[in-house]
Formats: sequence, structure tokens, C-alpha cells
Amino acid sequence: MRRHPRLPRALSCLVLGLLLLGGCAVEPKLTDKHVLSVDNYTRRGNPEVYVEPMRSPPTPVSGLVVPFQVTQDMAGSQELGEQLTRIVWQTWTRDRVFPKLLFEPGLRNASTPQAVALARKMGLDTVIVGKFTYVMSGGTRGDSGVSCTFDVIDVRNGERLWSMAHTGTMETGLTEDYIIFTRKNRMPSDPLAAITATLAMDMGGPMTKWNYGFIPPPPAGPNPRPPAPAGPGGAGY
Repeated sequence: MRRHPRLPRALSCLVLGLLLLGGCAVEPKLTDKHVLSVDNYTRRGNPEVYVEPMRSPPTPVSGLVVPFQVTQDMAGSQELGEQLTRIVWQTWTRDRVFPKLLFEPGLRNASTPQAVALARKMGLDTVIVGKFTYVMSGGTRGDSGVSCTFDVIDVRNGERLWSMAHTGTMETGLTEDYIIFTRKNRMPSDPLAAITATLAMDMGGPMTKWNYGFIPPPPAGPNPRPPAPAGPGGAGY
């Protein structure tokens, strides 16, 4: 049987034509976008340090944390203050800010002198008192924010060793459209707890360095004097 010499070329052209037609008929569907979820984070600056000690203690000191007060006029402020203070205590315990750190949730309404007296009675070195000056809870669908301030007091003489303030926010609803996919913030289940833990971590860092003997290096001394020149008859080089 004799093959036609033009048949392979004709078949190739036919296949190429079908491919071109098929390519023109396919349209990408952009109606179903992929959603890229990114964990949200706490937006904050650096902690404000108002009082800090000049030197580290001879040995790491212990502490007692009492519930911080919520200064806003809101329902359940005492319970909220206790819950947020517990997060501060748990964060500092995890980070070993103090080798021994106790939390006394029953002292919601205790004054600073009462807290100092109790810490002294318990054999502790310091007491930590504070306030939540701003709390906004938006849950997983709204913005949240926390502002707090606290003092670390030496129970021996009532002197303030540390005084610090910090604030942070977590915004939701940020969606960025990149045509083929969408980037969206993913809020934590408890934004207030996440913000408070982040603020406690920031504020605990300087105190940890201080408590465990962070000492800045001494200033450099003067340069050594050059050696005296060799006398007559001495070895010269």
C-alpha cells in the first residue's frame, strides 16, 4: 500500500488547529478566589519606662502580683481586671521574670500598703500593682485594644523599683484583594488575652535582665603608657 506524502502534514495541521481552537475556548474562572488567612498581631510601640533601678539586686528577687484595677466604668470591671492580670502573671512566670512569682486573686480591692504588708508577711521581696487604663474588646469581628501601667515596689522600704506603661491594639477587617487570591487577617479566639500577653512579654524583658544581673560593661580605661626607650648599651631593635 502506498502512503500519500501529504497525509502526515495534513494531520499535523489539523491537530494544531484543534489545539488553537481549544485554547481560545478556555477562559480562566476568577469568580472563586482562594483566601490566604494570616494570623493577626498586636500593633504596639516600645514600653514607656518611668522609673527603673540603677543596678541589679545581689540575688534575683521574688514578687507578688495583685489584680490590676480597670479604671473604665464598665460592668464586670473587677472580674476583667483579675482575668487580664492572670495573663500577665502567667506570661511572666513562663518567661522567668522573677524566680518566684505568686498571684493573689483575692486582693481585688486591696490598697498598695495592704499589698505591701501581705507580700512582706509572705516573705517576698516585691509587690506588683497596676491598672488597666483602657480596654476595648471587639471579639473576632472588631478592633480590640489594651493599655496598662504597673509599679514594682520594694516591700522593705516601699520604694518604687519599676514604673512602666504599655499599650497595644489588634485591628480586624483588613482584606487585600490580589485578583487571583484574597489576603485576610485571622483573629485569635481571644484578642484581649493575646494583646495582654504581648504587652506583658515586652515589659518583662527589661525586668528579667535587671533581676538576673544584667550589668553594663565598665567604661574603657586609659591606654597603657608606651615602654621607655632602652638606655645606652641596652639592647636596641
